[in-house]
Amino acid sequence: MEQQIPILLTATIDPQGMQGATFSVEERAAMYVDALQFYIKTLGDGPQPCIVFAENSHSLAVVQRQVDSPMVEWVDASGDEYDQSRGKGYNETLLIRQAIEKSDTIRKAGCFFKVTGRLKVLNINALLQEVAKVRPAALFRADCKDHNVYRWLHLPINGHVGECRYWFATTVFFHAYMWKYQPLMHDYEPAAEGDRPLFLAEDAMLAVCRESRGRTGCKDRFRCQARISGKGGHALGQGMSFFYSTDNDSFALRFKCFLRQLLRWLLPFWRC
Repeated sequence: MEQQIPILLTATIDPQGMQGATFSVEERAAMYVDALQFYIKTLGDGPQPCIVFAENSHSLAVVQRQVDSPMVEWVDASGDEYDQSRGKGYNETLLIRQAIEKSDTIRKAGCFFKVTGRLKVLNINALLQEVAKVRPAALFRADCKDHNVYRWLHLPINGHVGECRYWFATTVFFHAYMWKYQPLMHDYEPAAEGDRPLFLAEDAMLAVCRESRGRTGCKDRFRCQARISGKGGHALGQGMSFFYSTDNDSFALRFKCFLRQLLRWLLPFWRC
């Protein structure tokens, strides 16, 4: 029987004052419980783990005691290597490496589908099926924006950014192409002149997409548009709510998803 692709849910219940982190510890814990219960229900209750819930702030038990399912493998990815001053990308990438090393489910599968643990990808099964159809040849699947339309229209929107909330990779691909960016990630400070560039997580993901573009087994655009439910944690937009709403269930973002799905069908080569 073909090995099921495990979902890796990344979680930081207590960000410990990290700059830019939103929501209280209680709110974050409730979001993780809600999302985890959604994935258990959506994927179908089974006797074997297919969800890996990895948490890095010594708070795993907060969620674990509220969710009881044989589908979940619990991974305590807490450690002394985390650096709150570097921001989310640096620490989440470290969490992912810890989860790969500690999870029996991921080790057996040799791959994983990463999802930001607070969010619900409503059509997760469609994305998983898209990857499963080309397994074991698939090494990496992700989404990104990589176009100049916003610049041509003189809009203050970044048209070149990687999608970090969800993506698929084999463990070999992660170590070979993604892990190398972790030491360079910093959410707050620009690189000093002459230094190597520092990356936001989204910048690092875009670099991975560009580096792997055209390689066998790699694709940086899903055919299916992900539909995400839940509150975003960013503070972007400068009042442009249509482009940067933090409410993934808002009409604006649902309409954008509809348009992007049409574009994926009509212009599959355009990374918008």
